[in-house]
Amino acid sequence: MKKQWWHRTVGYQIYPKSFQDTNGDGIGDLQGVIRRLDKIAALGANVIWLCPVFPSPMVDNGYDVADYMDIDPCFGSMEDMKELIAKAGEKGIRVLMDLVANHSSDQHVWFQEALKDPFGEYGKYYVFREGKAGGPPNNWRSIFGGSAWEPVPGRENLYYLHLFTKQQPDLNWENPRLREEICRIIRDWMALGLGGFRLDAVSHLKKNYDYVDLPPDGPDGLCLAFEEFNNVEGLSDFLMEMKEKAFGPADALTIGEYDEMKPEDVEAVIGENGSFSSVFDFSHTHLNVNFPEWEGDTVRMFNAYRDRLFEAQRVVAGRGLLCNFLENHDKDRCIDRFLAKKDQNRYSVRMLPVTNFFFPGIVFLYQGQEIGMRDYPKKSMDEYVDAPTHAEYEGLVKRGLTPQEALCRINMNSREHSRTPMQWNDGPNAGFTEGKPWFAVNPGYVSLNYEAQERDPASLLHFYRKMVSVRRRPDLEETFIYGRLLPRFQERDGILAYERRDEKNRILVIASALGQETALSLEALDGADAVRVKEILLNNYEEPPVFEKSSASQREILLRPWECLVLALQE
Repeated sequence: MKKQWWHRTVGYQIYPKSFQDTNGDGIGDLQGVIRRLDKIAALGANVIWLCPVFPSPMVDNGYDVADYMDIDPCFGSMEDMKELIAKAGEKGIRVLMDLVANHSSDQHVWFQEALKDPFGEYGKYYVFREGKAGGPPNNWRSIFGGSAWEPVPGRENLYYLHLFTKQQPDLNWENPRLREEICRIIRDWMALGLGGFRLDAVSHLKKNYDYVDLPPDGPDGLCLAFEEFNNVEGLSDFLMEMKEKAFGPADALTIGEYDEMKPEDVEAVIGENGSFSSVFDFSHTHLNVNFPEWEGDTVRMFNAYRDRLFEAQRVVAGRGLLCNFLENHDKDRCIDRFLAKKDQNRYSVRMLPVTNFFFPGIVFLYQGQEIGMRDYPKKSMDEYVDAPTHAEYEGLVKRGLTPQEALCRINMNSREHSRTPMQWNDGPNAGFTEGKPWFAVNPGYVSLNYEAQERDPASLLHFYRKMVSVRRRPDLEETFIYGRLLPRFQERDGILAYERRDEKNRILVIASALGQETALSLEALDGADAVRVKEILLNNYEEPPVFEKSSASQREILLRPWECLVLALQE
């Protein structure tokens, strides 16, 4: 594998609206990101991914873009963006923006012009179709609920496609002029010094525009026809064109939100000459210990989590690098997602991030993850502000859940849990704003906040810093990026363990989700007759790990409850 600058990425995702407000309007801004650059640098991150900051009506919190070449006033200005890129660069940090290329806002000038003439130049930038039998062109359901087709105002029997909200009309990637316009936008941003882009919903760019209705999968008579607009044949042609015309010449880091990558697609997607630098590993994102199928059993769900992580790596098989993460702006907080309440403690919350942090690929942390921010369940749907969250709630009620049952399900895994304001200190509004926050602050901030953990050398924040420093240690970094991945102890309940190995290093990573002690024998490792523990690189206990039998041979490790270890081995 040819070495690239971005292979060394330890990324930090920022949801700007909730990160840091500097002007008292209750909304985070770019100057807030600049103010906190020292904190990001201290964590050891070298890439920032910014969720959208483009002008937007905010129907979908910025993922409905009204202008691809400007900054929304609530976040600041283009000068603020240029300042952020420059000041981050001074600290060795590159900035990624979030490119929403599947759809625009209905307020974008392109769509406004398209509505005037759906069959004209800008009409071809979108997907307009005639209805049939007095209804939409087909029975596709939007990902956010309801029909994926919206009637065009003032036009009889004419509809436009929107896979998300009706205010997010899909762009027509079959139109070469539209594709060239997107490439021009990318080139213009890269010329300002960006490190690259995260590409939102990019697996949906190609559609199979079929007028045939599909068997309904719900009481609404609609069908979420993913196979018709996800990874459709021909998508790779669009992606490769975008790489060749825009990303490649700028040596950009590109991370795709790319669902369900098949084994036969790996090389075309993230291989040496693939469309993207990396894609997110979503293998674990649908697991939640609070879902009925797991009955609050952390260990049983942890086994499934482990198996999915290893399977995703098996599919890639060293042909490219995945992007490994636990949290993002679309998921609830990982501690509440993967650990039952009874299993949440100072050791288990440190164990969790180690599980995939040393996997092959690149890694991303999400704002607040480093201090262990938690979910914030609501007492009423009125406390949620996200339109798609309300649409999901309404869909649950239509499926037969009572309002209270539907609220319980939303509280269990709402993406808005990750969007509560960053908890910087124990002052008013957690130090996020001097005004009224756009979204309620988690009341737990009084005891769980950044400043308190900064002062405590035994805090989760300091553990994260140490974890990052181990991964980026000059003598180990290439082993973590390029070394072989060898799963270990897969037959053991509640144990996720693996080796990273190359000609320079042999490193053993172990994470236990068990609430009791358990022993692991090093004799189970390849070449274990002569193996020794050379260095303890990371441990979530203050006391050193326990080795049974002869301390000289260290043949067996006695893992304590929820213990994790990163060990350098010597043969």
